[in-house]
Parts: sequence; structure tokens; C-alpha cells
Amino acid sequence: MKALVLMEPGRLVYKEWPLRQPDDNELLIKTEAATICTSDLNDIKYNPFGICTPMVMGHEGAGIVAAIGSKVQGFAIGDRVAAHPVMACGECQSCKRGLFHLCQNMNHLGINREGVFAEYFCVRADRVRKIPSFMDYGTASLMEPVSVCLEGVKRGNVKSGNRVLVIGDGPFGIITCQLLQTFSPVQIILIGRHWFRMKKAKGVYLIHEKECPDVNAQVMELTEGNGVDCAILCAGTSEAVNLAISCLRPRGTLSVFSAVPGMPGIDLFHVHVKELNICGSCNDENQLDQAIEFLSNRNLNLGNLITHRIPFPQWERAFALAEKGKDEALKVTLTFEEEMNL
Repeated sequence: MKALVLMEPGRLVYKEWPLRQPDDNELLIKTEAATICTSDLNDIKYNPFGICTPMVMGHEGAGIVAAIGSKVQGFAIGDRVAAHPVMACGECQSCKRGLFHLCQNMNHLGINREGVFAEYFCVRADRVRKIPSFMDYGTASLMEPVSVCLEGVKRGNVKSGNRVLVIGDGPFGIITCQLLQTFSPVQIILIGRHWFRMKKAKGVYLIHEKECPDVNAQVMELTEGNGVDCAILCAGTSEAVNLAISCLRPRGTLSVFSAVPGMPGIDLFHVHVKELNICGSCNDENQLDQAIEFLSNRNLNLGNLITHRIPFPQWERAFALAEKGKDEALKVTLTFEEEMNL
């Protein structure tokens, strides 16, 4: 089969790769759509997780069941499905505490298991969900990003009537804004740097960071001087962290969705005097079914966040758009034969 293989940091190659059969508890899926994530770009360029190369990359995928492991039940060849890349061991201390998404011995597509940037991929059957007949594969490939954004909202302790701030207009920031609509907040504010992306978030107050002389003051004006109940960090900088802290009202919550590299300087004085809560958000606590429900919601129209669907052999164009096309692209999906004929 054809696959995109990381040979060494910074060198991704389109090449022939062996097609393996599924283990007893796995499904073999014929890929129909594989969507590029910002983390894919970072993994390819910097390899922060120490991926053993060569490795087939990619972790946001959907397709058709092509083969079924001997112990798998509930699936049939030809089923249309979406896959989640995170597979917990079930035996470590985190798993025993019920924190499967924080597994200490985690398998992850595109990290230590062959990923979805290939014509076929294998994944454990319990991490797969069937998709409705009306849902296209590109939309279905968003199951994992929607799942992790739901975790970010959950960790932010968002409640009906809250004011919520989202910092960052990348794909996760926009998905989060759309999902927040279903939690009945009284106000959603998005801070970003690219009008093309920001305008994808509907029903949201938009603040363009580069065009606003005082972002903090603008947030305070929008919230009648009170600040926000929750800030969700979808931009990985220390400046964004401290902006969130300054915009939170007393006893507010910062959900750290995006990793911040290094050891950022954090305004702990205001964390102290406002009794703020700071919560990490990593992977998701089995939000697969809820993610499919939201992806099926025609009012949310989350599939519309895929701005480009590009045939797999044109992968270089797709990756260039995903990395540099911030004024013309949001989510970029690699499409395969059946998806291209929709």
C-alpha cells in the first residue's frame, strides 16, 4: 500500500509500505479520509515524542472496515467507521484509576502504531465507531479532534449562563467555539489573529489580537467589567496563559488545552488573589459517542470546518496548506478513492 512515512525528523516520504492484517482485537480499515492535525506537523518536524522511525504518520482517520480480527464482534466488512487513535493498556495505575486517556503505556496511531496517512490502517475495535449513512468520511475523521475539544470544555467546568473565552483561532479553537454553543453560555469570546479562521466560528464575539490595542480591556468591556468564568487555552504561549489569567473572574477556570513549551512565566499572584483554577486537558475521557452525536448535528455543521479535501497523492500541497495557509485553510483532509467520488 501507499503511505506517508516519517524517515527522520523533517523528512516525510510517500512510499510503498507493507499492509498488515489486524490482530485478534483489531479492525483493518480502508482509509477514505485522513485529516491533518497541527500535532502531525509538529511530530514530523520536531519529533517531540521520540517516534521510532520509520513510522507511518497520521491519527485522524475514517474509512471502511476491510478485515476483522478473530475476537471482534459488532462489526462487519463494509461498515463505514471513524477511528480514535488513543489505545490505553488497561493495566497501569492511571488506567486502574479510570483515567484511560492518561495511560502510562499508551498506544497511539502515528506515534508508536502505524497511522492513518496510508491506504489502510489497523486500530483496536473498541476505539472505532460506526458513522451514519449521511456523514461523509472527511467529517467522520474529525471524531478525535471533536472528542479532545469536548474534554477541554469539560475541564473548563463550563456551565449554562457562563461567559467563556477561547484563545487561539487554530482548528481546535474554532471547533471549541462551535461545541460551546451546545452548553448554553451567555457569551463566547474568541481571540485570534486570522479573520478567515475566526469568521468560521458562528455566534461568537471576535477580537483580532493584532488589530486591538488592548485585548484585556476589550474582554472586560464585553463582560461588563466582570471577566469570564472560563478561559480555554488553544494557543501554546506564555503570553496567552497570562492573558487568560487576567481575563478570568474570581474562582474562574483556565483549561490548558494547548501545551505551552518550556517553563513559562505565569502570573501566580492573580491566580492566588482570585482563587483561580488551572486545569490541564489532554486527550479525552472516552468522548467518542458524544463526538459522533455532535458531528451528526446538522445545525453545528462541523464538517464545514474542513476547508480543503485533497487527493492523497497530492499530499505535499495538503501539508503546505495545513502549515502555512492560515488565511485560506482551517482543516485539510487527504481524500482517497471513494471520498473523491462523493
